Amino acid sequence: MNEDIKDRDEEVDRIHMDEGYEVQAWCELFEISIVDLKHAIEAVGPSAVKVKYYLEENNIRRSEHLR
Repeated sequence: MNEDIKDRDEEVDRIHMDEGYEVQAWCELFEISIVDLKHAIEAVGPSAVKVKYYLEENNIRRSEHLR
């Protein structure tokens, strides 16, 4: 049972680039472009937590004119 909960939690934490609605939601949440999201995932993997920290550490935000 605990393994099921752990697997489910890890799945929620993953960014699925093949799901358009999900990509858009993460981009809006992080205030970044799709390109920035792809680069972050290439750098640290699809974990939403790791992507968040990567974006914060590298001060990556969408430009004001793109909002």
